[in-house]
Amino acid sequence: SRSPPQAGGEIAPVGATPHRKPASMPPQKAASACPRCKFFCRDTLLEDEQDLRARDEEEQARRELSLAHGGWVCDFAPPRVPPSVAKRVQEFVQMRPAVLHSDELIDKKDARQVELLLTELIAHNTPVQVVFLQGAVPLQTKPWLFAALCDLLRKCPVWSINLGELRFSEEQCVRLGATLAASGVTHMFYECTVAGRWKDEFRGIIRRNREKHSLWRLSADCRQNVVVLSAIKNWFCPASHACNKRWVQRNRDGYTGVDRLQCESCGAWRRLPRGVTAWRREFYCHYNTWDKYNSCSLPEEDWKREEPATGDRLRLLVDGRWRRATVRRMPTEAQWAGHKQRLQQEGEAGAAGGGAREEE
Repeated sequence: SRSPPQAGGEIAPVGATPHRKPASMPPQKAASACPRCKFFCRDTLLEDEQDLRARDEEEQARRELSLAHGGWVCDFAPPRVPPSVAKRVQEFVQMRPAVLHSDELIDKKDARQVELLLTELIAHNTPVQVVFLQGAVPLQTKPWLFAALCDLLRKCPVWSINLGELRFSEEQCVRLGATLAASGVTHMFYECTVAGRWKDEFRGIIRRNREKHSLWRLSADCRQNVVVLSAIKNWFCPASHACNKRWVQRNRDGYTGVDRLQCESCGAWRRLPRGVTAWRREFYCHYNTWDKYNSCSLPEEDWKREEPATGDRLRLLVDGRWRRATVRRMPTEAQWAGHKQRLQQEGEAGAAGGGAREEE
């Protein structure tokens, strides 16, 4: 019998060794023009000769390695991050969200994936504020990943981070404490069973950091409020702070029976306009449209004055009796004499009717 016809139409004789294709050679680099002069100059020829020499050396090394292993050889390639994971991380960075749940993007036990996530966040300066990294064990075993975590806290606006299920060494805790002090982290969680003395140290640092910014406080910014309420599973949740509880109550119920309001941003007290004793929600200085104190950069009005001002609620001693009054405008001496007489008459009528009432 004969072997089947080959592609070229020739018949191989019986007992002949089948023809084998030569081993595939690496693709040759196409000659390219010099980027400086746009021609095939002497520099271009020298570069091509160097490439050929390097390729020959690589091929010789592969031959020697193949002979040493009985004719078998393969290229070693380090393990790569799965393309689907890399795509999810890239999409997350492009969206620039404020909350990061790492378990929704990567396998937290894989050091390569953890490194990819931290590197991309830092490289693109992602404005992430709330980070959940609990269970990311490579952070405690790989020194370069712990360094990347510290860079993330310093370079990104992270103010809430969950580091549960991790056990850092004493040296790592020292470095983490210094990083927290230089960052804006105001809320954190680290396993209490392994924190030891560092628990009180970390808590003191993040408490002091709350004076650096107000991102953790509820405000008129609806989007930021969603971020604040998502910062859960910490030693102290932002929603449980007294200032945020009061804000929720004021936002829901407002102010009633008051003559001044406190700014949620700077804490300064501002006087309400004349005749207004209620406010339906929280107050900020720029809401003030009735006097000059309409900015957080302005000092608080001096409440200790010898003479009252328009809008003040006072108690006046009139002919031996105390009267409650609201200043609508400061009268002249002649006006005050007539006003005093009218107050006295209305006060007597109010007393006869069952008690004093507010007077003008």
